[in-house]
Amino acid sequence: MHLLSRVAGVALLVAGLIGLALSLAGLFIGVPALTTAEATLQQRVAMVDQALVATASGLEAADASLSGAGTTITNLETTVRQSGRAISDTLPTIDRLGVLVGEDVPRTIRSTQRTLASARETARVADSLLGAISRFGLLGTDTYNPALPLNEAIQQVSDNLDPLPASLATIREGLKQTNDNLRRIHRDTTSIATNIAQIGGSLNDTRLVITQYEGIVAETRNDLANLRATLPAWFGMARALLALVLVWFGLAQIALFHQGLQLLRGARAARATGAPPPAA
Repeated sequence: MHLLSRVAGVALLVAGLIGLALSLAGLFIGVPALTTAEATLQQRVAMVDQALVATASGLEAADASLSGAGTTITNLETTVRQSGRAISDTLPTIDRLGVLVGEDVPRTIRSTQRTLASARETARVADSLLGAISRFGLLGTDTYNPALPLNEAIQQVSDNLDPLPASLATIREGLKQTNDNLRRIHRDTTSIATNIAQIGGSLNDTRLVITQYEGIVAETRNDLANLRATLPAWFGMARALLALVLVWFGLAQIALFHQGLQLLRGARAARATGAPPPAA
């Protein structure tokens, strides 16, 4: 019994010393470690906040660039559509000019040539009559003998009009080709304006996405700011609780150490007097 009491007393003494050492180690290592962890976490949160600030600046710059590009795209679309409308407004004029050159003017030329033909016949009769009168001396001393009779002059005028219909037909063909080209250009400009409008719509959609990301970044920064503000309180509570637990644990180890010491003292006293040792 004496040996058992001594072993139990020694075990309690060792356990108490170990527990007390652990409590002191927790107080001198664990509490400062929490302070270091708080500082490290604050540093990491600050780094994340700086990264979010850089991200927000990049998003803001991207939004500004897209805004400028959107304005340019809108102006370009307006210019292209106005060009298309100008071409579209020109087409009726070219059509009318083609009808004028290809139909109205040739018809007028043919009508003029028929009139000149009638005038030529009348002039031929007049030339013959005047020539006969002149030969009989009825017109005085001056004989009617022009270098170019009137009917031939009229014929020359009519002959000079002959190439005009063919030339006008060539001009009309050129106008028709121009009209076709302008119609094709009008279709192309309309298509280009539509594509540009789609690009502008895509830019607007991208700006909406960027705005959403800016909101997320701002919200995340607010959460980080709240976290940084509450970290000292949480870590302070953690340090206090850890210190309280360690002190309580240390006091328990002191009590355990005292009990072991009492067992050893009782065993010694019992061995000296021959009485049984006290119960643990």
